Amino acid sequence: MADHQHDDQHDDVEMSGHMYDGIREYDNPIPGWWHALFYGGVLFSFLYVAVVHLSPLWPTREQAYLAAEERALEIQFAELRLIDMGEEKVLRIMGEPKWLDMGASVFTANCALCHKADGSGMSGLGPNMTDDFYKNITDIDGMLDVITNGANNGAMPPKGGAQLNDNEIALVAAYVASLRGKNLPGEPPDGEQIPPFPEPITDAAPLQPEG
Repeated sequence: MADHQHDDQHDDVEMSGHMYDGIREYDNPIPGWWHALFYGGVLFSFLYVAVVHLSPLWPTREQAYLAAEERALEIQFAELRLIDMGEEKVLRIMGEPKWLDMGASVFTANCALCHKADGSGMSGLGPNMTDDFYKNITDIDGMLDVITNGANNGAMPPKGGAQLNDNEIALVAAYVASLRGKNLPGEPPDGEQIPPFPEPITDAAPLQPEG
């Protein structure tokens, strides 16, 4: 009796005409919205490939990375980027503790392997940077040149270009210059004693972007 009542309740439901082991199959098609989502997803995938990967109007991953890096540098260095490369830039960094701290971080990451983190030098690799004796420089501009282009036929490898940008080179130069006179125990003096560096610039007016 119960089976008949159950059948009667579904007499108005369209059947598929299939029966398996006495079990009838209702004709219950996939909803139209599901088809719409499926075909919409397929269409979107083609459009995505065409726009993101093939269209010249959409930046490549490399272009997006370079743009993001440029924005990060703008935020990170801000005013520092407005100062022309040279002695003044280094002296202004030396007079600003937050920039000098950044220089210490760049030095530790890129120069400590040969000069030690405190700049006292490593035997056979890098000279002591805390005394008054230098082999390849006579002033701060010379220090910038050595950091950028290297020295001693590659014994001091160049750091400019892909490894360090101009601001990072200036930061390193300022930090190295600030180590002078500490006379930390380490490698013995090597080279010639050079004149003192100019005093750090501590009272410079903040720079403003042009325009």
